[in-house]
Amino acid sequence: MKTRLIIWLAACLAISIASFGELWTKLPEWLSPEGLQRHGVFHWGVLGLCILWLWLKRRDVLPRMQTARPSLPFLLAGVALLALSIFLPRSDDFLVFLMLVGWLGIFTMIFNRASIIPTILLVIYGFSLVFPILTNRWLGEPSAILVTNTVVAISQMLGLPVTSQGQELHFPSLSGGAISTTVSAECAGYATIGVFIALFALMMLDIRLPLKRVWYVFLFGLVGTWLQNIIRIVVSVAAGYHWGLEALETVHSNIAYVIFPLWFALFAFVYLKLAGWRSKKQKPL
Repeated sequence: MKTRLIIWLAACLAISIASFGELWTKLPEWLSPEGLQRHGVFHWGVLGLCILWLWLKRRDVLPRMQTARPSLPFLLAGVALLALSIFLPRSDDFLVFLMLVGWLGIFTMIFNRASIIPTILLVIYGFSLVFPILTNRWLGEPSAILVTNTVVAISQMLGLPVTSQGQELHFPSLSGGAISTTVSAECAGYATIGVFIALFALMMLDIRLPLKRVWYVFLFGLVGTWLQNIIRIVVSVAAGYHWGLEALETVHSNIAYVIFPLWFALFAFVYLKLAGWRSKKQKPL
């Protein structure tokens, strides 16, 4: 197995240099604080959790790697994945994903059935990238208007003098002047919804809920993820109302990294409780 593993690593290195050389020049900028602020950080979190999950499941993968034998279906599947990795149109959003598809293709050709778990994890990561792009394209404007109207209703309930016109929010600032800001398609929260679905899939792979509980727990998580996005915008508006436009922009750019982890921690607690995880971990007396 060591020889085949070395061959796989060498092939991955070759494809990384030959076909994805531009990725390595862009990666430092993407991972810089400014790059993470501009391009988002949550998809990197999903990728990191997928890698961690793969490491935790290494005892399931390694025996299949050791017993792997040549298989024509897996060989053809690996070639197809490698071809897709090299020949699909490139964009910065999918560059890392496409390189990983190439790595997976080579792994599939060499280790056949051992590629099943890595394939599932790569699909989950790919979903977290594709979902917000497609939903913003198809549902972005009506979703943004719904979010705008919901933010106005909640803000007014809290005593904030917020009005709207289409996707624009208008309100005065106690620091002086009036503020107008647009709720864009990206503000509809599909990026965090995509991350939530990906994390839910990872949890289901490891600690499964009883089938009768899956759907209502999933719906509870979707609704909560949408609401935490509304809370994010309302808090940003409140910051703008009390301290001005600069405060609004600062809060809007950073609060998601606080609210979403707090919300998902609460969801994970509920999930694990309903899955009976604690009782399964307890040893009988």
